[in-house]
Parts: sequence; structure tokens; C-alpha cells
Amino acid sequence: MKINGREIKFLRTVKATSDLARICPSGDIQRIGELFDNNDLAKTLESGAKLIHFLNEGYEMNKHFMNPDYKPNIISVEEIMYLDDKTYTELIQSAMKDLGVGAETSIEVEEPKNVINHEGEN
Repeated sequence: MKINGREIKFLRTVKATSDLARICPSGDIQRIGELFDNNDLAKTLESGAKLIHFLNEGYEMNKHFMNPDYKPNIISVEEIMYLDDKTYTELIQSAMKDLGVGAETSIEVEEPKNVINHEGEN
């Protein structure tokens, strides 16, 4: 998927798995679904951004170590948090698929109400 002019790809590396485990309850990667199974939308969105970042970092750094001339261009959590809802949803779905999470896990993002879009409409 292209974001801000670059292709964002994912790879579940040992480091990505370790980083994900750190944000899971009790450090248990088997509980990753709990990051998205709560009533705290902010925490859910931030957890998703971290998941995207960790898996993209895995891909980019793996590619760099396979070819030292390759310069990693890792998407940051901050950049992810400033994506529009539709792009974020597509990106998290792609990351979850590459993580190997089945269809039973999904993230729904509601469109904010009363927000002015880029064309100045409500």
C-alpha cells in the first residue's frame, strides 16, 4: 500500500514480535487481540499505529540487512496517527493480515461527526 509516496510493506521479524509482545497485556503476544478489544478508542488506534510501525520496521530493516545499500524508510507512529481514517483502516488490515491474524480480528474506525473536511464542507 502506498502512503505519502512510498510503498509500506510488513514483515513479522523477531524484533517486531518482541516489540509487539511488550505492548501486549502481561507481555504475552497471544493476548494481542486485547489491544483492540476495549472501549478505549484512543488506545486502540495507538496500538494499531504501533503494530503498523513495528511490522514495517521489520520489513525495512530486514531489507537493509539483506542489502546494506538499501536505506530504510520506516513509517513512524506519528505519521500513522495523522492518516485519514480510511487509509489507517486499510493499512491496519494489511498489517494484521501480514501478522497472520485471522478474519476474526477486526478494527472499526468511526468517522468523526461534525468535522470539516478539506473542501470546507461538514
